[in-house]
Amino acid sequence: MFCVSLFFLPNALFPLEKVAEKKIQDIIKEITPDLISIRRDIHCHPELSSQEKRTAALVSEYFQKLGLEVKTGLGGTGILGVLRGGKPGPVVGMRGDMDALPITEETNLPFASKVKAQIDGREVGVMHACGHDIHTTLVLGVANVLSRLRKDLPGTVLFIAQPAEEWGDGANRMLQDGVFKDIKPQALFAFHVEDTIPAGYIKYTPGYSGANCDGFILKIKSEGCHGADPSSCVDPIVVGSQIVIALQVMISREIDVHKDTVITVGSFHAGSASNIIPKEADLSATIRSYGEDQRKLLKEKVTKLVTNLCEAAGAEYELNYYYGTPALFNNPGLLKEIFPSVEKALGGKKFLTEDLPSMGGEDFSYFAQETPAVMLGLGVLPKDVPKTSVHSPTFVADEESIPVGIKVMCSIILDYLARPKTK
Repeated sequence: MFCVSLFFLPNALFPLEKVAEKKIQDIIKEITPDLISIRRDIHCHPELSSQEKRTAALVSEYFQKLGLEVKTGLGGTGILGVLRGGKPGPVVGMRGDMDALPITEETNLPFASKVKAQIDGREVGVMHACGHDIHTTLVLGVANVLSRLRKDLPGTVLFIAQPAEEWGDGANRMLQDGVFKDIKPQALFAFHVEDTIPAGYIKYTPGYSGANCDGFILKIKSEGCHGADPSSCVDPIVVGSQIVIALQVMISREIDVHKDTVITVGSFHAGSASNIIPKEADLSATIRSYGEDQRKLLKEKVTKLVTNLCEAAGAEYELNYYYGTPALFNNPGLLKEIFPSVEKALGGKKFLTEDLPSMGGEDFSYFAQETPAVMLGLGVLPKDVPKTSVHSPTFVADEESIPVGIKVMCSIILDYLARPKTK
């Protein structure tokens, strides 16, 4: 773990010549009302993963009006906007995700979502319960500000509007479609709403900040028999229960205590009557860890554990162990480099807090595997709300976070582009 003081070492800033902070602040003040209206429109019209057609069209049209080069259809509905500055320089990028969640909104906001969707034959609500409406709006706002400074901009800025983050594969699909084929950023930045701190504050985590999101689906098979005659067949419920317990023992006794790992069997279904040993039991689990070595080790250990227990019981089984979204790695060197810019934009060190790594997943990690990247937690907790939680039907975000986020990201990008780079 890095010490907080590491990120506040003296580091000269290199503000763009002829671009005053007041000018940027004036632009942000001017465009904020329109951006809040756009955010509310996106919030009112949420779209599930890979269905973000309306949002993508809105983003594409906005980029085009700013004079950006625009590529559409990346990873399905993803958008890339390219802003080329008037002066030569590095390439830097900003990403925001566009998709919403299958949650029925319960906020009573005047712009609350009324959208419904069909999932597995049942009707569910659709809601921006993870702040992606804020993320998309921030991308638009930063693009607006920097496009007005285009003549003095020493480099190129890529703006990525990404689909399907909630499915965990939108970023990877954009990469497969060549989002960086013609032009690749030397650094990439993103925000994620942070529901525990108010607008004007930011959290950060150096190194791993999000986990590998792997898992398995297991089917344990039996001939089935009467519950009063259990020796006549393999009991898949007992075998499954042994596996659930053994996995937790494995974590506590076989995994290095310094290697954070979580295995949760969140689904266990078997049987239909109390006096029948069923023919099968179905288990599914999520497995969280950091780093490629750890995820490979866990696959080996889980596979061995399941195999041994099932074979010992004489049970046939089908195990599908899969790799999901990789762990998100915030580049420590890049984080250190941008901290003076963040501090300047927020108004002091007191508005910055180091956070512990999360076991949550974030597919920005795919981009971070391609280029140095940093994701910051942007405070959105409203002043009059004691608590709010993402992925909740009552999640609310303070819209004062929008101008704050734009100012911070503009500061990061402008200083990064203007700062001399070592070869």
